[in-house]
Amino acid sequence: MNVDSYLELFTTLFGWLFYNILWDVLTATGIVFLPFLGILIDHWRDAAGDAGSGAGVGMSLRRMEIELFLALLVVVLAGQPSALMPLDAATLSYTPPPTLADPVPNVATPGTPRSTFGTAGFAGPPASVNLPVWWYTVLAMSSGLNHAVAAGLPSVADLRTYEQRARLATLADPRLRREAGDFFSQCYVPARSRYQAERPDTPAVRALLATHGPDDPDWMGSHVYRTTPGYYAALRPSRPVPGWTYDPVRDTEYSPGAPPPWGRPVCRQWWEDPSIGLRSKLVDQADATSAGFSGLVAAVAPGLAREDQLDAVARVVLDNAPPAWSNNALVRGNTVTGGWLGTAERWIKGGLAAGGIVAASALFSVTVTALLQALPMMQAVLLLGIYALLPLVVVLSRYSLSMMVAAGMAVFTVRFWSVLWYLALWVDQNLIRSMYPDVNVFLQVFANPGEHDLKRMLLNMITTSLYLGLPVLWSAMMAWVGMHIGRSIATAASPLARGGDDAGRLGGGMGKAALRR
Repeated sequence: MNVDSYLELFTTLFGWLFYNILWDVLTATGIVFLPFLGILIDHWRDAAGDAGSGAGVGMSLRRMEIELFLALLVVVLAGQPSALMPLDAATLSYTPPPTLADPVPNVATPGTPRSTFGTAGFAGPPASVNLPVWWYTVLAMSSGLNHAVAAGLPSVADLRTYEQRARLATLADPRLRREAGDFFSQCYVPARSRYQAERPDTPAVRALLATHGPDDPDWMGSHVYRTTPGYYAALRPSRPVPGWTYDPVRDTEYSPGAPPPWGRPVCRQWWEDPSIGLRSKLVDQADATSAGFSGLVAAVAPGLAREDQLDAVARVVLDNAPPAWSNNALVRGNTVTGGWLGTAERWIKGGLAAGGIVAASALFSVTVTALLQALPMMQAVLLLGIYALLPLVVVLSRYSLSMMVAAGMAVFTVRFWSVLWYLALWVDQNLIRSMYPDVNVFLQVFANPGEHDLKRMLLNMITTSLYLGLPVLWSAMMAWVGMHIGRSIATAASPLARGGDDAGRLGGGMGKAALRR
């Protein structure tokens, strides 16, 4: 039997364990027999009210027989756990939906939970627990229906995985942070200043900007600076860089007889070298702080050139880096309008961002991320509570047949939430692809706070409303259906009572006739 979350592997077993415990307590204290006593008292009272009427006594007797029969049926089907319907831990499993980070996820079982559930917490679940026939049937049917529907829906790649993992990739190594700061001040700032002064408009530069975007010159790994002559290919740091060996052909400032411990690489070489280059180190740092992030970027954009994939990883790390790694004042001084007009522009932009859209977008991003993680856990805990309290519902309803059907629908309704969340996920991923059709734009701005905040806030609002609204709508619809089914069952049972009334009247008439004779 399949469940819908790691936690539900254990809450299902514990929920039905509590059901058995509570049922045993109700049985041992005799509370399970009180509804039968209530049925007898009700019909005795009705018969006593019709004293002297043989027809009334007969009708009451027939009604009592029918109601006792239905109550016993409910006890057998939905009350007493049956050894014929054991729920074995070995039969429970959970298959997580595929994601970009894990396209072929492993199946989790109570024996191999692949989580801390069952080991650090929720430990010691029963190996097997008996279920009543009706509830086992409801669980089996809802599980089969859920997974049949989910399997029929189109598969999606969870692009929000990228957003979550991108926020974790940062510069945690202080030495690498210092090296990035040195590259910024000794390579990027001179190249950026020259680019601002010259504004080259050659066909080669226009082609680079068309391929990599007009904002390509605004970051350290710019293809314009790396490719155009006179920029990174002509710039070198003012002092040796640790890790780079001395090259007498390149490092002509030093005497070959007394070489320095380290050399001064060309800025392009410093960035691009596949083994000790800064970009290579940034990619390794991304994988260290957000495991497998470079592979995740390749999965998001498989058609993108490997060079662009590495640049995307490095750019995310630099965007998330603490502000101490670089002099951000230099960036502002080289990227915005100068003078009082530039100051006013920065004040206006900063005020709008801090006071409005950025804050709202960040709030919704946090809400969506927490929501996607919390909802399956809430569902599992809620099902545990439903399973554990069912014995009281069965007894307090006086073994009502309509209660049995309505409670079964309630269990099915809550379990079907998983299908609705998969549908919401499918809609969310298609909205993301529609709003960010360019994969380069998606990689650069989707996980970058402050970029396209209005669009991201709209996405997060829609996603939140779907994840919360669809279950609420579905539950309301099922509550309406349950009310009508309960009325239908009561209506269907009324002919049985009428049959008892007719039999009672006939028996009473026969008794009166016999007395007259």
